[in-house]
Amino acid sequence: MSGFHKDVILKEDAPAQLFLSKHREFLHNYAKSQDSYEYVMSEWLRASGVYWCLTALELLDKNELSENDIFQFVMSCFNEEKGGFGASENHDPHLLYTLSCVQILAIIGRLDDLKRTRLLSLLWDYSSQMGHSLVMNGVK
Repeated sequence: MSGFHKDVILKEDAPAQLFLSKHREFLHNYAKSQDSYEYVMSEWLRASGVYWCLTALELLDKNELSENDIFQFVMSCFNEEKGGFGASENHDPHLLYTLSCVQILAIIGRLDDLKRTRLLSLLWDYSSQMGHSLVMNGVK
């Protein structure tokens, strides 16, 4: 079966404008409500969630989050032994969360603090496990 299914019908009197302040408020409150059910149950995607919130706030031009707090969180996700980032503290590293954390570090201007040697080791391991050869800077 192909085609589109319209699953949401907007009312005629629905607002035609985007309430930017409401979006900002939601994103800022998300990080503060660490005791909420939603916060606890979303631990498995925390690093990606931080990335999504951070990029949304950047697009809204209202990122007022502490870059130091963000950096501390990202580095708490880093697994020194394996070289990658997990979804949250004490989670196993995964390529998706490693990407999210590297992107976060790029946004906040902290790529120089990245432990690149360990990260490259993880990427080599992933590529060899998948049977691919990884080429970086012309070196196999």
